Amino acid sequence: MSSLDVKFLRSCPGPEHLPSDGLPEICFAGRSNVGKSSLLNKLSGNHSVARTSSRPGCTQFLNLFSVSGSYYIVDLPGYGYARAPRKNRSEWTGWIASYLMDRVELRGVVLLIDARHPCLPNDMEMVEFLKERGRPYIIALTKSDKLKRGKLASAVAKAQDMGPVIPVSSITGSGIRELKKWIYQAVD
Repeated sequence: MSSLDVKFLRSCPGPEHLPSDGLPEICFAGRSNVGKSSLLNKLSGNHSVARTSSRPGCTQFLNLFSVSGSYYIVDLPGYGYARAPRKNRSEWTGWIASYLMDRVELRGVVLLIDARHPCLPNDMEMVEFLKERGRPYIIALTKSDKLKRGKLASAVAKAQDMGPVIPVSSITGSGIRELKKWIYQAVD
């Protein structure tokens, strides 16, 4: 399976600034610094399509990407820690909730969870939020390359209690093929 043809379009200060052309959307959600932008870069085969930073909270808008002109990926601001004023973080929470609840074009959520910390309260709250609203989602267990086989198996087992899981690595590329397949099925 080849790389996705991903192009950055723009940063949107809220869901009302997203396109209204009816194309399906997949969103990337997760804690700050979980690897959303790195995973998007790996999926695209282009290490600079999404800006990455070692500082948490750098994504402060809804970042919109076009995939082959046939659907969009929306990279949400991370939840949890961010170096931003409380007012901004409160606005993001509102945007994220509004987007996840109301967006008709949203076909699925890739929920990124750090394999080293698979069951943090914020992640479990997000899973419950998605389940309550009937949103299809997949858990992408990021940074899986940082764990030994036994620890990774344990992390996968814990995460499977929250839903379907694909362990992924933006470094080694493991799990990328399976994640692309899930995305294709979600937007089809």
